[in-house]
Amino acid sequence: RKASQFVCWSAFACDCIEAMAPNVSSRHGQPRVMRTAAWVVTAISGLHLASFGGSPFVSSPVAGGSRSLRSVRSAEGDAKQEEGAGGPMSFMTVEQDLELSPEEYAMALESEIEAQRGKYYINGVVRPGNLVVPWKPVDEKALEKEARRVLNKNGIKDPAGDDSVREDGDLSLAPVGDQDVSVRWVAGEPGTKIGYVVERKAKNAMSFQELASYEAMETSYLLVKDYAGHVYDYQDFLVPPGSYTYRVLCRYRSGDVQVVDQKDFVLREPGGADGLLSFGFFVVLITALSLGSYFADQSPTA
Repeated sequence: RKASQFVCWSAFACDCIEAMAPNVSSRHGQPRVMRTAAWVVTAISGLHLASFGGSPFVSSPVAGGSRSLRSVRSAEGDAKQEEGAGGPMSFMTVEQDLELSPEEYAMALESEIEAQRGKYYINGVVRPGNLVVPWKPVDEKALEKEARRVLNKNGIKDPAGDDSVREDGDLSLAPVGDQDVSVRWVAGEPGTKIGYVVERKAKNAMSFQELASYEAMETSYLLVKDYAGHVYDYQDFLVPPGSYTYRVLCRYRSGDVQVVDQKDFVLREPGGADGLLSFGFFVVLITALSLGSYFADQSPTA
C-alpha cells in the first residue's frame, strides 16, 4: 500500500512539474531543465518502488498530457502457478496413518474402549446403577468394534490387521416411527470405491427400485470416505406398510458394481397391537359408563 501511494504522489508531482514547465520557461527560458527534473522524479520513484519489493507500475503518457497508472500484477500469476505445481507447504495437506506397535495399539484401544463406555453411563461416570438405560447392559463386542472404528478413522491402524473394518457390511434395518425405515451399514477400506446406492424391492416385485445414490446432490454423503469404519445412515421416508427387501450397492472406479448386503424387512400397519389395546380399553370404558348410568337410574329416589 505504501509503495502504491508513493508512486501515485510521484506521478502527481511529475504532472505538476510538467504543467508548470511552460510558465517557468516563459520566465526563465529553461523548459528542458523542468522536463528533465520531471523524469528524474519518475526514475527516483521507480528506484524506491523496487526497494519496496512490490509489483511494477508503468506510467504511460496519454493524449492531453495526463498520466494514468496501470498495475501489472505478474507476481500473483507466479504465485498461483507455484501453488498449482505444489507449493513449499503442500506437504502439510498429506495425511499419514500412525503406525503403532502391538503393545501401543492395545493401550490405545483400551483407552478408547473406556471412552466409549462412558457414553452409556450418566455423566460418563462408570459405576453400578448409573446406566443411561438401566435395563440395557453394555455390549462389550459392540464397544470394542466402535473403539476400533474410531481409532481407524483417526489414522491409528491395528498392526495385526482387523478384517472387521476392511469390508463393507453390517447392514441393519430399523423402523423410525410408523412410516420410515432407517438403513445403516459400515464401510470398509475405501480402496477404489466411489460411492454407494440404496435400493428397495417389494416382496412380489421383479426388480429393485433406486432410493438414493452418491450421484444425487441431496444424498452426496453416500460418497466413499477416505477411511474405513464410517457408519452410513439413510432414512427411507413414508414407506407403505408391507414386506420389502433392501440392499446396498457399491460402485468402483473400474465401473463394477457389487452388492454390499441385502436384508428383508416388514413394516407393519400403523398402530398394530397398541391400536387394538387402545380400542379394547375404549370399549371397556364405554361399557362401564353405560352400566353405571343404568344402575344409577334404577336406584330408588327419596
